[in-house]
Amino acid sequence: MPFEADLHLHTTASSDGHTEPKELVLTAVRLGLFAVAVTDHNRPAGAREVARVAKGHDLLVVPASEVSSFNGHILALGVTEPIPKGLSPDETIRRINDFGGLAVAAHPGRFYTGLSIHQVRASQFEAMEVANGGSSRRQNHLANLLAESKNLGRTGGSDAHRPEHIGRCRTVFENEPNSVEELLEEIRAHRTTTSGKGLSLGGQMSHDMGMFSRWLGRGGKKM
Repeated sequence: MPFEADLHLHTTASSDGHTEPKELVLTAVRLGLFAVAVTDHNRPAGAREVARVAKGHDLLVVPASEVSSFNGHILALGVTEPIPKGLSPDETIRRINDFGGLAVAAHPGRFYTGLSIHQVRASQFEAMEVANGGSSRRQNHLANLLAESKNLGRTGGSDAHRPEHIGRCRTVFENEPNSVEELLEEIRAHRTTTSGKGLSLGGQMSHDMGMFSRWLGRGGKKM
């Protein structure tokens, strides 16, 4: 029996998020997920609220955030403290490691928000997101090839900003972790695979147009 988790989720704690914490918990439980990582942009507050709401439910909540490094987004899994945005990828990774977390290259190769394949190759990541629900199938395929060539752990996550997108891509565990620490160790030990393919070409174009519109709405500023 596979144990599946969605390790890239946003709530209303993100400026572009539309999922209330209670919606996230109930949807994840309904979909049969055993764990979720709440990765709101540059702040762990959403993860704390989801963990509070999840009490009484059989759901492991991973504290996390999606950090905007100078060159692109990095998931800080297992970190309860905010990581400053705008740092270099290597400095961002170092700070995540200092807090005992796992730094994951988020949606590599994605226009504007993802680290380039060259940057990921040059940085000291322990894991890479190779199945992202908002990336194209080609981007996910190239990320998977890079993770294989660098011998990195692999994660999958929907990158859902709305409840109906939760679970589009998932991390699949061979063994069920009983804690956040065990979950991170399973990824580090390369005992995970992923499910979900990502967006079609048309879906990717629509997704990118939405991102571009939000970027214009922020006055051309990064998240």
